[in-house]
Amino acid sequence: MSEKQFEDFLAEKLINWGAEHFYKGYRYQFQSPDKGNSKKLFDALCARRAGFITIRQVEMPFIQVGGYKLLIVLHSEDKGEGCSENFISHIRDVVASQQSEVKDSCLLIIHNSMLDTLINSAENIAQPGWVWHPLKIKEALEGEIDPLNDNKLVTQCLLSHRFEQIVDDGATMFGFEELFNALVDDGEISFHEIALLNDPLLKGWDSPNQIANRLEQNKQMYEKLDYITHHFPTSLEEKLGEEDFSPSFVKKYFDEQDPEAWKLILELEACLQEQKKNKENLLELEKESISEGKLLVRTQADTKAGRRTKNIIYVMPEGKSTFELEISFVGGKVEKKECKILNTSQPSVDFSNPDNAGGKRSRITISGNYYDTAIFFTFRVKRDKSAENHNFKVLVVKENEFYLNSIENSFLIDPKRQLVIIQTEENNLQIAEHGREDTLTENAQEFKNSTVGVIDFEQIASESDNVEFVVKGTETQLRFSIEGAVATDASSLPLLFNQERFNKLFSNDYFAVYNKRKNKIQLDNHEIAPKGKRLTLLQWEQELLDNNSLYCPASENLHVAVADIATSYPELSAAYSTYFAYLANNNTLPSLSGWDETYQELVEHVVRNYNEALRSIQYDTLLSQSQKQLVNIGFAEFNGVEYITPYHPMVLAYHLYLVQRVVQDESSSFKHLPKVTLSRLNAQGLMPFIYDPTNEFGYCQYETDNSMWLRIVPHQETSYGYVQKLVRDKVSEFRDAFSSLFENGERSKLIINSINNGQNKEVFLGLVDFIKQYKNKACQIHVNIYDDEIEYCEFDRFSDTASYDVIKAEYGLNKGRDKDIADTVIDLLRTRLTYSKFENEKLEDGTFKAHHYAHISFFKNNDKVQSRDRNVNEELSGVVAEGLLAGEASSSEEDSYSTAFGLKGIEYEDKPHLQIAERLNGLIKPARKPDEQYSRSKSTALVVSGKFRKLLQCAYSSSIWTTIIDPKVTLDFFDNDKNVVLIHYSDNYTNSINYDAITVTEESDLYKKVLERDQGGIIEEFNAFNGEWLLKMITANDNERKEKRGIIGAYKFVNCLLNKSDITWVPLSVAEMLRVAGNIGLKMSESDFSKSNIAGNIKGAISDDVLFVGFKQETMVLLPVEVKTGKKQTHNKGVQQAKELKRYLEEDVLKGDSLAAQLYRGLFVRQLLMQIDKYKLYNLYSDNYFDELLACRESWLQGKYAIGDLVNYPEGFLVSHVENDTFFEPAFELKENILKIELPISNLSTFIKTPLSQLFEQQPEKLCHINSEYILRDSTLLVGNQIQPKEDTSINVDEQKTDYNFNAEPHAEKSEVNLAVEVDVETNETLKVLVGHSVQNQEPVFWEPTNTAKFMNTNSGIIGTMGTGKTQCTKSVVTQLQRNQKNNVDGKPIGILIFDYKSDYVDDEFISTTAAKKFKLFKLPFNPLSLFGDTPMLPIHTAAGFSETMAKAYGLGKKQQLKLENIILEAYELAGIKPEDPSTWKRTAPTIENVWDMFLEQEKVEEDSLYAALSKLARFKIFETDPEKMISLYDLVSGVTVIELAGYPTEVQNLVVALALDLFYSQMQKKGKPSVKGDFRQVTKLILVDEADNFMSQNFPSLRKILKEGREYGVGVVLSTQDITHFKTGDNDYSAYILSWIVHRVSQIRNQDIKSLFNKDDKTDQEYLMKSIRELEKHHSLYVDGDKKITKIKDKAFWELAKDV
Repeated sequence: MSEKQFEDFLAEKLINWGAEHFYKGYRYQFQSPDKGNSKKLFDALCARRAGFITIRQVEMPFIQVGGYKLLIVLHSEDKGEGCSENFISHIRDVVASQQSEVKDSCLLIIHNSMLDTLINSAENIAQPGWVWHPLKIKEALEGEIDPLNDNKLVTQCLLSHRFEQIVDDGATMFGFEELFNALVDDGEISFHEIALLNDPLLKGWDSPNQIANRLEQNKQMYEKLDYITHHFPTSLEEKLGEEDFSPSFVKKYFDEQDPEAWKLILELEACLQEQKKNKENLLELEKESISEGKLLVRTQADTKAGRRTKNIIYVMPEGKSTFELEISFVGGKVEKKECKILNTSQPSVDFSNPDNAGGKRSRITISGNYYDTAIFFTFRVKRDKSAENHNFKVLVVKENEFYLNSIENSFLIDPKRQLVIIQTEENNLQIAEHGREDTLTENAQEFKNSTVGVIDFEQIASESDNVEFVVKGTETQLRFSIEGAVATDASSLPLLFNQERFNKLFSNDYFAVYNKRKNKIQLDNHEIAPKGKRLTLLQWEQELLDNNSLYCPASENLHVAVADIATSYPELSAAYSTYFAYLANNNTLPSLSGWDETYQELVEHVVRNYNEALRSIQYDTLLSQSQKQLVNIGFAEFNGVEYITPYHPMVLAYHLYLVQRVVQDESSSFKHLPKVTLSRLNAQGLMPFIYDPTNEFGYCQYETDNSMWLRIVPHQETSYGYVQKLVRDKVSEFRDAFSSLFENGERSKLIINSINNGQNKEVFLGLVDFIKQYKNKACQIHVNIYDDEIEYCEFDRFSDTASYDVIKAEYGLNKGRDKDIADTVIDLLRTRLTYSKFENEKLEDGTFKAHHYAHISFFKNNDKVQSRDRNVNEELSGVVAEGLLAGEASSSEEDSYSTAFGLKGIEYEDKPHLQIAERLNGLIKPARKPDEQYSRSKSTALVVSGKFRKLLQCAYSSSIWTTIIDPKVTLDFFDNDKNVVLIHYSDNYTNSINYDAITVTEESDLYKKVLERDQGGIIEEFNAFNGEWLLKMITANDNERKEKRGIIGAYKFVNCLLNKSDITWVPLSVAEMLRVAGNIGLKMSESDFSKSNIAGNIKGAISDDVLFVGFKQETMVLLPVEVKTGKKQTHNKGVQQAKELKRYLEEDVLKGDSLAAQLYRGLFVRQLLMQIDKYKLYNLYSDNYFDELLACRESWLQGKYAIGDLVNYPEGFLVSHVENDTFFEPAFELKENILKIELPISNLSTFIKTPLSQLFEQQPEKLCHINSEYILRDSTLLVGNQIQPKEDTSINVDEQKTDYNFNAEPHAEKSEVNLAVEVDVETNETLKVLVGHSVQNQEPVFWEPTNTAKFMNTNSGIIGTMGTGKTQCTKSVVTQLQRNQKNNVDGKPIGILIFDYKSDYVDDEFISTTAAKKFKLFKLPFNPLSLFGDTPMLPIHTAAGFSETMAKAYGLGKKQQLKLENIILEAYELAGIKPEDPSTWKRTAPTIENVWDMFLEQEKVEEDSLYAALSKLARFKIFETDPEKMISLYDLVSGVTVIELAGYPTEVQNLVVALALDLFYSQMQKKGKPSVKGDFRQVTKLILVDEADNFMSQNFPSLRKILKEGREYGVGVVLSTQDITHFKTGDNDYSAYILSWIVHRVSQIRNQDIKSLFNKDDKTDQEYLMKSIRELEKHHSLYVDGDKKITKIKDKAFWELAKDV
């Protein structure tokens, strides 16, 4: 284990960073609130001190940082532990003076001082961007992570998690200390070391978002367990049982003797699985029953655990001596060993073997004898799951023995103590029906119920906490104990939505009782005390019932009672009478009633008669008085507010239809609906707008305290409650997006314009929430308030309120967590929040005066909304799931935007709630407005014009962001504002298909730059796909932006595969579907499709990228797309993620015909329709693409569709954008029926930059040469196990298939004909050679021999076995060089010398195309012995070089080599050439013939290998013998020069090449340097050695020299050979001098070759490249440029060029 401490790590970072950033005379400070941390940091720095400087006789340590001395000072007011503020101030001034010993020094102060002179006069080294800022420490710690560790990504997420906590808490870098200690140990963070549960399941996860969510889940679990074990160490089984942990689990992991042990051994997944196990298929109590007598049953408490403990009083009939109590359970089988009788006062009490006959329920009978004494006992069912444990505390008494009416809602049974506990607020208790009142004077006092009727215990209660007495009956007695009442407000209203009581809601005679006198609800023998508005609504409900009131307006003379409609509508009157009588007789109310068959029949009777009465009203008539009364039934006014009450037939009809669907649903899915979905189930959307004669119209809004009540809100008073969250979130998001503006904390200022927000209460409250969130880190905020008229607003109200208590009460700062920070928040509001008020000033030209500059504007469209009459049956419908989710829908016509309730396309004949809504919407106005005829078009619709655009323009131009609240327009309103970018729009969380807020900006360049930073993108395509991405892209890090770009590219690519099919596909952002429902502050738990809400089993990680939803006939198809961007991996987990998303949606969310499935199906389609709106707005698809789907939108919204699969087609996709540059062509593999598509990352920018419509125009096969079987065309659907019949289609699949074969012969390569023209166009300015086209994207790939920025030298290697197209490629390169030499630097011609071993370059076509000169090995017109250069003793060097070359070629020995050298020197001497006299070197040099002659003239001629070598040269007459016919080799090489070597022995071939290169090298050096212009160096000569393997193996030195030095002289070498291995010999590695390669298929290849050629160390990359090279097709190669970038290309073959001539 490392001994390195965190403070040492910090000290090292400071010293390294300070070397470049500290300056002499400067002062630096770090503020640490923790004294211990300050001391540790100081000591760590002192340990590195270089010496001391004495100031005022105090030695101050310093460390050497770069060229400066850094003095370190620790602040402390405690004597001996540091320096005081005054002394530090002095040190600061001394350092600033830079005198004597403090010269070249600077100062670091470690302190916890608030002294401005310290803080403001020194740079904070923990400020953003500086070394000790938490972000910098986080980045440094990331460098400590072991890159090979499987948990690398998890560790990074843990660091990010802790960083966010540090920022939120305003902490320092020391918040990372425990993470550091974990990291330096083994490069990996252990969970328990940072207060988290172990979670090995995270190992290998690759989605940062999913890891972050998992860590947050872990944190919450750990904190919950830590709290319980700390506060309830002796009650672990009970407290942990409430969290769904079984006793066995608690026993296994939690030890009371070692309360910390669980932190080391417990894993998060074990906890989650345990909780899931204990929540699934739970054994539930069905009922308690008896054959005779009476049962009083009361739960222990109104909690989950409390409801599993029942208190029972069994009243036996007189004359009986035995009793039987049957208890039945559902959801599991009970075994006898799980049952037990405890604490019994009568040994005869026993229970039967559980009866599990039928399998659906278990019945247990408890029986016993009664011997004239009250019997107490507990019956317990104890199972492994704590949620299945049930306790029954039973008291058995005889009938008439005790008076029980007074305690039936307040008793608890305690069998262990054998007493009855009474929970009451009263000071007396009635114990008999008749009798006198007596007073309790002492505990345990006895009272006979034969004489005493009431016991008064007030006196004892005031003196003692313990109140007990005994009541004696005729035969037995009971002991009572009094406790305070525990009345709660826990029950949700209406009772129908109380899911915990689901099993009883539809049972006979199950309802809650409303006690008017006590204002309490009595339910399950418990008293519930409703509070606030919940109580008020019940009181009004009771008042209406008491008065038999059907219509209760403000004016009493218009009041309508049940009897008032008896004459006109006798059946309806009778139905209401019966209904009201039922409620009155049972002391219940509509909101409190269960829905048994009797109650359903009563409601159905009312609904049916009302519906018939409504439909009897004729069109085109004025309503009679009785008809108006009929229409007004169910309305009531209280306190000046009009309501639609629970007695309204439409409300009753809605809930009746809901109940019918619930009862029909055999899966009981209603019981498990998430709260967010449950809250949508109300009748509000059936009549969203109501005509109001006073206010023109009002909005219908359900009461959150009781959704059976609908409040009519005049349109001037519309609720904008969500704006509070909107403001908070938008301001926070802006602060994060533009964080650099707010780095100065409280000294920074945020400017907000609030436009047309009236009282501005929601805006103010949103800013209060913002201040609460950031507290002291909040910046200054100034609000400019604009409106048509200046009026008193919430900002004024706060400013005028002096009392802190009043402010706390007004803004909810006196509750919960806010209580602790209330004073601080108020102080911050007073000191950091300012405001100004202005009128919207209209100018003469109709525009508005510019607003003040702001960072963000909140603009409410206050353009007058007008009501219009509409026909419900002709208006676009927002009805979902057959009216269970109803709402308005919006449509646009020119510049007007209409919102209305509509039933167009909806079948509602058998749906009374929709039938009533259809008529009632059109009847309200005729009933309320005089002389208004009833017609089909009298339903109220709201219309707003787009005229507010001019004022909105002011907001655009004056602020960076503009958030439009309640825009009242559809998205196409913004279609005309081409310079405006939508950066966010929130999905609606009500039941209407509209937007609550839209955020836009005119700063479109900013967002374009964000995308361009990542190589571009189309704003509209990002925006349409996900409504919040543009908002996030500014603050996103590189990985997050890369991830989003990958998703956009993937969805566009997959869309191209699906576009030609006969299915309408809608791509959907899964993150947007499963996430928060917009930017309105909804949490994940408030999303309908959230995994945490659906009662399904999530099996591991799930894809959150893309979902393609297909619509065909009446079937929906789901194709998930999981996206990965990064290095090449197997991504097996990605396959599972895609499969899990499909399974989750199909199995857990949309499957079956349950109520929940129908609701989810409707909501799912509604989200898809909103997505389609976005695609239509941005014109991503053709105008009519969605027409077929939208024509049936109403049908789809009802959720009545099948879920199908595609036959013979993948069930999803995994798209991986591979970043390895060794991966250069797409790969496709089917894994578990998920198509894994691997695409080179270089393709991504093309997909992103190219508009989707243009991609559609291409043949899908040509996108990435994907197999045609994956191009979906004529689809076949499988629904269940049945093949769905195909629709008739005219598409001929065979005709559309494309054979994209790159192995075609030349005559088939028609697509390449014009590429030569491309070369001319491309190479007008600089010299380029088209080596081929990328197989990825068909982009041309060029070799640029003159461009030194790309190619440091012009040496190239061309490799490939026979038949691969190597020679065709080489000839093409040579031909293009010759053709394009005019583009050389200064237009200088290029000489190309080709050594042709196999006569590949002497065919007529090549010679004529290149105008080449060709020479056979006969009298080559140059002399290998000619002298070039000014090297001293040049003839000796030349002779030695020739001799060495001959020796290598023929294997001569040292003596032979020396003999040859001496003969050559003699030849030079005879020619008058003297080594020491340069003036003689220009004389005609001897020839090979001369040397041969001299060799033969020796006294003794030995016929050895030297003889053989010289004789071949001379006899073959390879070189010219006549000096007059010789020219310089360098001059000879002009244009293309081919020396044909074929037909000669190998040693002769190699010797000729070697001698020529020797001569070429010497002449090259003599010619001097080429012209250079900028990055471009002139090419003068190029040497091509074809089939160079034999030659390279001889290690001739001239080749290596030319390769190494040629670039300086404008000379390049092209070596062509059949194998990579040929470039390495024992003496030379020629590949080291070659920068560009063209590699065709080869037979032999090794890892080491790959490493040297491609510069790849990674073994995976090496293996992949070897595989790729072995599988290359003819005319295909890997091209490696000067930067070692690898591109797979289709070669530009010579025959293609020749054809273009």
